[in-house]
Amino acid sequence: MVKRVGNFGFVDDGAGGVYSFTMGSKWMPSSFMIRGGSFTRCGSQYMSVNGVNIIPFGADNDLPGRVCRLLEKFYAGEGIMSKKIGLQWGEGPRLYRDAVGLNNTFYRSWCVDDEIMKELKRVDFTTQMERCLTDMVHLEGFWVKFRRNRGWHINKGKFYSVEHIPAEKVRFVWNGEGKAPTHAMVADFPDVSPENCRVYPIMDPQNPLKHPECVAYYNLYSFTHEHYSVPRYVGAFEWIDLAGSIPELLANFNTNASAISKHIESPQSYWDAREEEIKEYCLKAKIPYNKQMLEDFKNEAMEKFASALSGKENVGKFIHTQHFWSPEANAFEGWKVTPIDNKIKEYIDSQMSIAKKSEAAATSGFGLDPSLSNLILDSKLGSGSEKLYALKVYNATETALPDMVLCKPFQQFIDTNFPGTDVRIGLYRTVVEAEKNINPEDRVKANV
Repeated sequence: MVKRVGNFGFVDDGAGGVYSFTMGSKWMPSSFMIRGGSFTRCGSQYMSVNGVNIIPFGADNDLPGRVCRLLEKFYAGEGIMSKKIGLQWGEGPRLYRDAVGLNNTFYRSWCVDDEIMKELKRVDFTTQMERCLTDMVHLEGFWVKFRRNRGWHINKGKFYSVEHIPAEKVRFVWNGEGKAPTHAMVADFPDVSPENCRVYPIMDPQNPLKHPECVAYYNLYSFTHEHYSVPRYVGAFEWIDLAGSIPELLANFNTNASAISKHIESPQSYWDAREEEIKEYCLKAKIPYNKQMLEDFKNEAMEKFASALSGKENVGKFIHTQHFWSPEANAFEGWKVTPIDNKIKEYIDSQMSIAKKSEAAATSGFGLDPSLSNLILDSKLGSGSEKLYALKVYNATETALPDMVLCKPFQQFIDTNFPGTDVRIGLYRTVVEAEKNINPEDRVKANV
């Protein structure tokens, strides 16, 4: 069996031997290995979709898709993201009022308001908020859609629903140079179908009930990015991609590369001569010549040459090749067979070293301490005290801003439906204490 791309290929002799070939240096391949690509719009801040100019999300208008593919390929990607979501969520959303305590300390006075909670439960706010949080952890931002009720025209207006929209489905509509977008398109990006494409106005915070339906984008601002935020780990994309590619690379190595025993080099002049012979034959036989004939001849020649080097009947035999001076190449040319030292151990060790570096770089990019991500770096898993300290630092430094952004649309829902209320919504987190500071009967090991 022959697998070839251009002037390089492999031959599987069917008996456990695999050989690699190089066929000349000047021959141009008639086929190319096609890689998945993306389009960019250099110098343009918008692109047209179904006649509407939108602002692309990423260079190829598919940043959410790229993030999804990266993390799904990296074995620890979504696991770490799940950890971050859990750490941000804490005990979940609760209602509170701002209060000032002793020594002029500011704190949240958690409360219960049945009427507000009833309205929030009606729109399934915990599900919507959890989905918004997932998008924000992955992309630093999220989209929601608001719908108002039918009583707005008789001064009884309020929001009927607040609904999360997956980030990959929304793009800002271009509103002109230097102008803030006023609308957004909801569609199945990046492959947009006209039937599933709709443009919505963006909510006006000063007049939230202005439109029957509107959308809003909430995000943690990314430095120098005007419209969309980008993941904080964008600089680690290549490391994450590398970490995700290593298992496949090693699997292919086990399947193919480790079996390669010889590399066979053939001179360009040999194939030039064979091509002329095929053309002469076609001329005599009065049949048209095409390049595929040479391609088929190359595959057949590679298989025959490899068969002479493999098999039990050829054990102990040798092969003789002849070199000659080529004026065109100004060098000696001829067939050359080179045994390959696979150095499997060195190769595997180098790939594992790259994997460890990739894991460390990816975790740093995610902004999560390795002891909280459950990654084992340098054969070491974080101790309980390390995790406790990391958790306290995380809660003190990484939760306030995401909490503020995540709760904005639901606070808008409360403020619009209950004008004048001082009730706020936020994420409640239990203060974690060291085990030594907890009564023995209340410790984790006593309740497992």
